[in-house]
Amino acid sequence: MVVLRAIGGFFVKIGRWIKDTAWVQPLLIVGGIFAIIFSIPYISKWVSSWFSDSNAATSFFEKYEKSLSGADDGTSDADKLFTYMQTPEANKTADDVKKYGEKFFVVFAQEECAGCDEIYEGFEVLDDNWGKGIFSETNGEEFKMYTIFIDTEETINDEKKNLFKDYFFDSVGYLFEEVTSVMQESNYAKNCGNTENYIKELDTLNTVDGDSPFASPTVFLYDPACKDNVTQLGVSEVLFTVPGKGGETGAYPIARTLFDCWFHQDVFSANPNA
Repeated sequence: MVVLRAIGGFFVKIGRWIKDTAWVQPLLIVGGIFAIIFSIPYISKWVSSWFSDSNAATSFFEKYEKSLSGADDGTSDADKLFTYMQTPEANKTADDVKKYGEKFFVVFAQEECAGCDEIYEGFEVLDDNWGKGIFSETNGEEFKMYTIFIDTEETINDEKKNLFKDYFFDSVGYLFEEVTSVMQESNYAKNCGNTENYIKELDTLNTVDGDSPFASPTVFLYDPACKDNVTQLGVSEVLFTVPGKGGETGAYPIARTLFDCWFHQDVFSANPNA
């Protein structure tokens, strides 16, 4: 009985408190409503963060992006990169060499790109493991890469423009034409096992329109010091897909193919079976 009286007394007190403080309840309700309203932006931002990394390939390549913003007047970071690539070695400044590097990959990518999804893990593995384990023989060279997103759009003069297609390609298209021509005679073109298809892929570098527009991904290796098949742009190797070394699949075999590409060995050499 004592226990029941204690329990009953507790609920009586609760009821009395609710009755005596009834005027507080509307304030609590209104306060709760305002709290929810003010928290909506933060909730939205929190929920959006769940999806910000949903495309891992895009997120990875964005870390190395050379923006096309400013391509309409030739001042974009991508334009500056290509200016550096065209500059003869003797005319490069020490600051520019330090900024860009003596050797690097340039990846032309875009969002919703199945091929980009396939190769990015190989780049990630190579970047993370450069100078270690099976990637230890680097001759002291530093791994560098840059990305240009060919689907970048901006509104210019009240009209939405694709910066790569409408501006950048117009200024450097002749350089891509030379890459197409020179790479048809590259060691990789001769050794890749599907030379005819590879040459067709090279033709996509010549246009941004039509049935076979500029391909994504396209991978350039900038290495003007290479002794074979170097273009005016300093490009010595070109890839569109990156098959895993030895026909294997997965990030590490892809990284090993990229490693071979960097050092012009295996299928990227004149003697792939040596």
